[in-house]
Amino acid sequence: MKIDFNISILNTLLYQYPDKAMSLEVKFPKIYQWLEEKDKPTFNQLADLAQLFDIPFGYFFLQEIPLKQYQIPHFRTNNQKQFRPSKELMDTVETLQERQQWARDLLIDLRGEKLPFTNSITTKIPIETAVNEINSLLRLSGHWAKSIPRWSDALNLLINRTELSGIFVVLNGVVDNNTKRKLDTNEFRGFVLYDDFAPFVFLNNNDALSGKIFTLIHEIAHVLVGKSASFDLRQLQPASDDTEEYCDRVAAEFLVPRNLLEKHIKKYGIDYLSLARVFKVSQIVIARRLLDLSRITRHEFFTFYEDYINKEKKVDLSSGGNFYNTAPYRISKKFFSLIYNSVKQNKILYTDAFRLTGLKPKTFDEYIKRNLA
Repeated sequence: MKIDFNISILNTLLYQYPDKAMSLEVKFPKIYQWLEEKDKPTFNQLADLAQLFDIPFGYFFLQEIPLKQYQIPHFRTNNQKQFRPSKELMDTVETLQERQQWARDLLIDLRGEKLPFTNSITTKIPIETAVNEINSLLRLSGHWAKSIPRWSDALNLLINRTELSGIFVVLNGVVDNNTKRKLDTNEFRGFVLYDDFAPFVFLNNNDALSGKIFTLIHEIAHVLVGKSASFDLRQLQPASDDTEEYCDRVAAEFLVPRNLLEKHIKKYGIDYLSLARVFKVSQIVIARRLLDLSRITRHEFFTFYEDYINKEKKVDLSSGGNFYNTAPYRISKKFFSLIYNSVKQNKILYTDAFRLTGLKPKTFDEYIKRNLA
């Protein structure tokens, strides 16, 4: 049976997602006849369209597509235009918000106490004090990176220590496990969903290694301050906002402490590569720190940044390779363990566990064997 629907809804969807037009022509040969109102789709065809665009079926009978409100502040380094989040970012935030709500409820039932470090500082306290708080939280010393051989090892260490502290960390470059829906680093490098029981941080894995490490510490600072946000941190520069600027300065001081940097420069001079190896950060972060300390000019920094960012090797921990090696990062090791233990204790159903982790029953069981056995 062919049915009437609001043609303007389909026009809007095609305008918003032009990349889908060609594939739709193949699957629905009469789609342009529908748009010209010379023919109508069947119920099943319209249902398939709704699934392809990932919208409720009923949207095709409304006057216009309801606008979803972006739930957290978004900060851009260059804030010239009104921000309109992509569907990829919206879907990623919503997925983590659902996980966070489940995690919060389970943790309240489990321990009933807030994490002591959440919302524990203000932007008025000295940067060094905030850095000391993070070092204590992650059980690290001021020169923790010196003994770590590789930058990827440094990122792994930071993620693992962050999750041990009580913060959930998700590292992904696509929406869930859909490799066709990549996340754009020009839109965002990461975001943090603040909660005093179950804070979540998300790192865009399409970013360069320097960006991921810097963003993670920036997001931890947000948890300590007690504020949710997403941000692009373009050229490792914060948006014009007090909290953003504060968290940015905390991240820079944590990764490259001023006193250690000054000592090294005094002894060996300014050598980007040497400094990068000492502090286990990219040369870009070193350049950014030298800018903070007025050792180089803004022009020198941005020139170096643009030249280097295109050469920096991206270390991808959550896409490509073996699925079971990447899944722990896409899901969060801490979150999967919480869900799995809750299933074993009959606090949640397996169907909920599959949905929340994005895994099918067989892959769920295999994940357990490989990562929790």
